[in-house]
Amino acid sequence: MNPPRRVIGHQRVKNILRRGVLSSHSLPAWIFGGPAGVGKCTTARALAGLILDPETTPEDVEAFRPREESASGVLFHAGTHPDLHLVTKELARESPIREVRERKLRTIPVAVLRQQVIGGVVENHAFDGPAYIKPYHGHAKVFIIDEAELLGPEAQNLLLKTLEEPPPNTYFILVTTRPDSLLPTIHSRCQPVRFGTLDESEMSEWITHNPIEAEPHELEWAIRYAQGAPGIVVAAIEEGLHAWQEALVPMLEQLHSGRFPEGLSAEMNRVVEESASAAEKADALTSKEAAGRRATGLLVSMIGFQLRERLVESVDDPARCERLADALDVLVEAEVQIASNVNRKLALAGLASNLHRCLAGGPSS
Repeated sequence: MNPPRRVIGHQRVKNILRRGVLSSHSLPAWIFGGPAGVGKCTTARALAGLILDPETTPEDVEAFRPREESASGVLFHAGTHPDLHLVTKELARESPIREVRERKLRTIPVAVLRQQVIGGVVENHAFDGPAYIKPYHGHAKVFIIDEAELLGPEAQNLLLKTLEEPPPNTYFILVTTRPDSLLPTIHSRCQPVRFGTLDESEMSEWITHNPIEAEPHELEWAIRYAQGAPGIVVAAIEEGLHAWQEALVPMLEQLHSGRFPEGLSAEMNRVVEESASAAEKADALTSKEAAGRRATGLLVSMIGFQLRERLVESVDDPARCERLADALDVLVEAEVQIASNVNRKLALAGLASNLHRCLAGGPSS
């Protein structure tokens, strides 16, 4: 994926970064935290482009846009800059260690961290560690660790020493939706930046600069569903969430009326299974399990969106509001189960049952 041409919104964040990384008092390590899809990784990559280019001017910093015509800018915008390192869980698929390649993509393995960042020996494989190698262009290096919450305690502790004593002109950006999952010692070595969602005008600007091929009614629904997160708009269109909603809403309506639709959990499993299979075929670096977890998360989020819309409509009915609030709590519990790798079919069957209990007025299990 090529770097974005501009970062829309997040003026407070950009001001913090201008005073921090892009100043003479630059800090080497940052944690970008906030909701999914709001532009954390997009901002991290744009920041990297500004850091890596020795020709970056104050005007570029103010615009928060990497140069396009400089030698560094050409490589950056082509997505081939050798001093920009994007670390993701999918890199496990490129590991020289067979056991790492064959693992399910639930974490960023220690072997990936050693190979892509800090170096060391794993299973008789020695890695130099790009963080400790001189920049190819002699200016700086930037490491972006996406989904940093997937670093386990061992990996975080290994990374800690590098964050404590970073190599010269080397920067680290940990991007995460769950900053609380990072060790306190990691937090103590990093500057935190909290991202929020985009407002309505910023979302309109984003749509203008990032046209999406979709039916107008599907795009309008996706924008409402995303609630200020551009990445969620893209995910909703790519996954066909509007079609999921059309398939599931009749069953959810039965729940709202106190009846239990027997096919609900089967239908939820069907859309997730189809999505996971398609993702695995489209990208050799992904795994069906990882794609299934992502699709299940989107499914739960979509149901939550439908419940929240009902909650707004039911503001004058306190008893109804309480039942809907209980149902939303059930969704939070389901998300925790999904994150802890509980069997998906069991988790969705339990979700369907608990939603029925809540919306029918009984206690959830």
